Amino acid sequence: MRTLAGAALAGSAVLAGAAVAGCGLSFSRHTEDRSYTAPDGVGALKVSPGDGSVQITASDSPGIKVTERLRWSNDRNKPQPRHDVDGRTLSLSAKCGHSVIGSNPCRISYRIQVPRATAVEVRGGAGSIRVSGLAGTVRLHGDTGAVAATDLRTSSAELSAGSGNVRISGRADAADLHTDTGSITATGLTSGRLTVGAGSGAVRLGGRITSAEVRTDTGALRADGLTADRLAVETGAGSIMLGLAAAPSTVRATTDTGSVRLRLPAARPYAVALTTDTGGKLIDPGIRQDPASPRRITVKTGAGAISIKPA
Repeated sequence: MRTLAGAALAGSAVLAGAAVAGCGLSFSRHTEDRSYTAPDGVGALKVSPGDGSVQITASDSPGIKVTERLRWSNDRNKPQPRHDVDGRTLSLSAKCGHSVIGSNPCRISYRIQVPRATAVEVRGGAGSIRVSGLAGTVRLHGDTGAVAATDLRTSSAELSAGSGNVRISGRADAADLHTDTGSITATGLTSGRLTVGAGSGAVRLGGRITSAEVRTDTGALRADGLTADRLAVETGAGSIMLGLAAAPSTVRATTDTGSVRLRLPAARPYAVALTTDTGGKLIDPGIRQDPASPRRITVKTGAGAISIKPA
């Protein structure tokens, strides 16, 4: 493993400060920018930024170029960046210096340019994670910060967050999206297989997806103009609203207490099976029903109404 030395672009800039009498510590705000380039042959990037933000942009130019912005509050807690190369992987991480009582802002934010095919993995905390244009595998895991991957051209993407929101667009042959309380937006997405899991956050879908499995605990689920061949969606206490732009092979929609509203292309017949304990059931006359149809629509609710209408 090799450790890289960073070259400072600019010295620390004191933005505001007030010395604490008698203790010899300065609680000013400091920033410093550093830039460096990874050695030739690096084809993968791992970033552990702590609470700092990460922005990664794909390029058709060779080489990984990194700019770090260090922020700290006093002379004892200046962040300590690490840059290690192990084989073909560049690993970046951030660690704060000695903590002091009171306000302790200390973080490193990253702006990184990578070749488009670079495999990228980021595991962050409170800072946002944003990537764009990547064609290598993508693994993004945040905590309270937002996680976004746009204009993807990848075979595999995994995005997750705690209370932060997740957003994805572009092409991902397989996409796996998860949040605890944040929302998930997967619009403008082309995917062969999509898996979504959310706690109390809402889910919104759009684009072209061959097969999708979506589960929320209490969040609502909505799809607008979605093209999907096989779609399985389930919520605990949330409503389901699906608008499909092309006739699907199968749709399974299940909710415990929420309503389900489907809009389907009316040109094809469907084998429809609806089950609800306390809600009403409505199938618009414009929807052609045929029990022998290979296109099957199955909807189950506990205490919610069901309606199916033409798209």
